[in-house]
Amino acid sequence: MDIRKLSVEDLCNKVKEKTPVPGGGAVGAVVAALGASLNSMVANLTLGKKKYENYEGLMQEVLENMELVVERTLRLASEDVEAFNKVMEAYKLPKEDPEKEKKLQEALKKAVETPFELVECARDILKYSEIVAKWGNQNAVSDAFSAAELARAACKIGEYNVMINLKSITDEEFKNKILDEMYEVMGEAKVYYERIQELVKENGFTKI
Repeated sequence: MDIRKLSVEDLCNKVKEKTPVPGGGAVGAVVAALGASLNSMVANLTLGKKKYENYEGLMQEVLENMELVVERTLRLASEDVEAFNKVMEAYKLPKEDPEKEKKLQEALKKAVETPFELVECARDILKYSEIVAKWGNQNAVSDAFSAAELARAACKIGEYNVMINLKSITDEEFKNKILDEMYEVMGEAKVYYERIQELVKENGFTKI
């Protein structure tokens, strides 16, 4: 399934069907792509404005990086579906198949890699959300904040999908390595998000 080929309405209809895919992982990747796109929108609304001419280089950096993230996350949306299907195929192998457990463990590890990548993408979106919130067109600062919220949601979705697949993996070394790396990335994401929340409050957008 190529998520990129579906309309928004078609995607929603596919998600609500009585099938496990596309599920949370694919939806999280699409959400991340939308967050990255919002960062790009703010950057585009900043370029060419005399008031922000000192930040044109930064805005170009945002555009270049968010274009890569959009491409990566939309690819991950489809890969998440494929990874889940591979896991299901392995589970359905006959019990007497001597390769069943090996194939299952390989499929589960692949199913972990996709949401882990989503966490990395979410971290990068938050990094650039802070940049456009600080130095981008202030008439669109709410869009920068919105991008950050979408990225935070995608980050948690990625974490949940990593964790559910790790439960069935028997390779403890692999599990510990993934957890250490994921929580390092999530720690970076948290720092960006907390700084953005300070900007949200400074701009009077929330009292909470």
